[in-house]
Amino acid sequence: MGQQLSVKAAATIAQRVDETVGGALGPETLLATAPDQLRAAGLSRQKISYLQSLAEAVISGDLPVETLPELADEEVEAAITAVRGFGRWSAHMYMMFALGRPDIWPSGDLAVRVGFGRIMGWKDRPDEKKVIDEGGAFSPYRSALALLCWQFYSEAPL
Repeated sequence: MGQQLSVKAAATIAQRVDETVGGALGPETLLATAPDQLRAAGLSRQKISYLQSLAEAVISGDLPVETLPELADEEVEAAITAVRGFGRWSAHMYMMFALGRPDIWPSGDLAVRVGFGRIMGWKDRPDEKKVIDEGGAFSPYRSALALLCWQFYSEAPL
């Protein structure tokens, strides 16, 4: 729900969706909820479609959420990106925040790239390749670096 939205907007929509499904958000309740109700909660048609794909993948076992913690990072990314509407960013966010993986580097995230450039003192916004190359020096703690990059991007005081 948070793709391409501010954290505050995503949290508001997530709360509304949770209320819409009766406080029991899960694959079955999501699929049982009319798309018009989900739209009224703030989801776009495209996000509804992607969430329905996610729910179907979880129910069918195509996305084995129970065993994802046991898989290597590359395997988790492959499983998540196999679901329609979910790319590397989604996989990286899941691995960082749900699985607590310490060395995830969401180099495609604009805020990570801008924040990393500020940390490194670069004048121009770095492209993803430069962020990947230069970020490698911070392995195996790139998830922590990503959090710091988001902080620098927002320019909020530490």
